Amino acid sequence: MRTWTGLAFAIGMMVRLGGSEARAELLAYDGFDYASVGSPLLGGNGGSGFADSWHAGGFNAVNHDNYLIGSSSLTFSNLLTSGNHVSSGALTAIGGIVRDLSTPLAAGMTEYISVLLRPEGVPDQGALNGYFGLYLNASTGNDLFLGKPGGGSLHNYVIEDRGGARQHASGVSAVVGEAALLVVRADLMPGNDRFTLYVNPTPGAPEPSSGTVKFDSDVGTATGLTIYSTGAFSIDEIRVGTTFADVVPVVPEPSSLVLAGLGLLGLLGVARCRCQQAA
Repeated sequence: MRTWTGLAFAIGMMVRLGGSEARAELLAYDGFDYASVGSPLLGGNGGSGFADSWHAGGFNAVNHDNYLIGSSSLTFSNLLTSGNHVSSGALTAIGGIVRDLSTPLAAGMTEYISVLLRPEGVPDQGALNGYFGLYLNASTGNDLFLGKPGGGSLHNYVIEDRGGARQHASGVSAVVGEAALLVVRADLMPGNDRFTLYVNPTPGAPEPSSGTVKFDSDVGTATGLTIYSTGAFSIDEIRVGTTFADVVPVVPEPSSLVLAGLGLLGLLGVARCRCQQAA
């Protein structure tokens, strides 16, 4: 009995340690695992890696309680998800909600940000052509926006300065009812920072060799994240990490460790049975 108990304990500890190591570089995460479906996200403090709860904010934003918790997660391929998601309808004035990072992103760092976005309702409906997305709060004022814009390449996912300046379009269309995975690599440095946008990369695969590059603005230090919109959309699975793999985790398959452990338990069971029969 001691052999069985000790082996099971050892296997459990190794699995837990392995899982902790895999998530060690995930700096921030919110999968919107809030129980009160239908209620505003405003004031929500779930997830990890944030210094505060979601609070009113966003440049010129006057709507803050329009972001509502929706049931279940958005899905994209085999991307690992949890909790619920957040949705907003089209607005006649700007909406925004902010959350500060526990670890601000500063020059000398390379970080990755990922998010799931799904257009809803009628395309371009809402003030300023119904834009939606997420932006990095920049100490310089050059906030970095990723999502569906309100001008320029109106129907493609883009990376741009918040407000639409210095836009770089991905060429991937924002399609109503289809979730898209947006990943930004942020190479932060003195002066202009280099941002690379990947739209719909494959979870579990290596980082793409190319993407949509923006190398014409300086964010300084990025202190937080703002959900920002006038169009109807859903958002989910916000991640900040130090590697591409951190922010596009896949649904785990049974690990070789667990399979080996189960096999060993089976062998011990057979041996124990034979010993009892021999006795």
